[in-house]
Amino acid sequence: MDAPTLLTALLNSTSPAGLLSRRHYRQQYLNYLKLLHPDVCHLPGASDAVARLNDYVAQLKALDQLTDDAGPLRRRDEQTFSFEGDPALLQQSLNNYRRLTQLSSGAAQHFRRYLPTELRREDDSLIVSGPEFLVPLSGLTLLAEHVAWVLSRLLELVAWLHQEGFCHAGLTPESLALVPGTHGIMALSFYHLTSLGGPLTAVSGNYLNWYPPAVFRDKRATAYIDLSLAQRTALYLLGDPSGHGVKLRKTVDERLINFLIAPQQNAYAMLTEWRALLKTMFGKPVFYPLEL
Repeated sequence: MDAPTLLTALLNSTSPAGLLSRRHYRQQYLNYLKLLHPDVCHLPGASDAVARLNDYVAQLKALDQLTDDAGPLRRRDEQTFSFEGDPALLQQSLNNYRRLTQLSSGAAQHFRRYLPTELRREDDSLIVSGPEFLVPLSGLTLLAEHVAWVLSRLLELVAWLHQEGFCHAGLTPESLALVPGTHGIMALSFYHLTSLGGPLTAVSGNYLNWYPPAVFRDKRATAYIDLSLAQRTALYLLGDPSGHGVKLRKTVDERLINFLIAPQQNAYAMLTEWRALLKTMFGKPVFYPLEL
């Protein structure tokens, strides 16, 4: 892209989309500055274009510096994040992660792909790593065909956790990451994990309105909690930060919305129903490449 073309694109833009990617924005920014910096570019509007570029970079950088229930979550590199904050919660997350990785069933070996490849303490931080480029779900909006894949993966994770007798109880955009190359899902934190059917030990303070009302009455770890949070997460990714779907009815297929707001009690049944709905809507499963 030459300087005049880039200048026009920036001045006509309203978001980073199409100009900067989540993965490569730092290098793209440097490349664009070489073309448009006022010291080298004397085209009218160059300063305004660079100002807009700086704003877009700040927006993307903010998506890699989040805050979850324990404290700050920051990107270290493409595959690694660090959690900081409450030491007790960090240790609890690590302990629960170890409980999951010590499971030895055949299913556990298969579903390890939905867990970090490494979770370890480093000074006052908890370091979480995956096998390839990770993007926290926080701040993401995806097309329905991508959300279809993501929710399928998330329901597979939930079904496995329930099979092993666990309730995650904290599935939120900050606790989950997307593996764009495969539409894979990875859980980043495990503060809330508890035994399915037992006392509920914690909920996400940032997403209290995502939990079923019965949670605050019964205080029990149920399958309904994880399935409801998975539904809210899908609605969030479709473009409704509230996670309730009301604002999506004019832009998203009503069948998707109705499925994502209907109460669900069993992960396997929900996954089967979801796949049947996707077959009706999209036909044979097709992998849609996702570039972020």
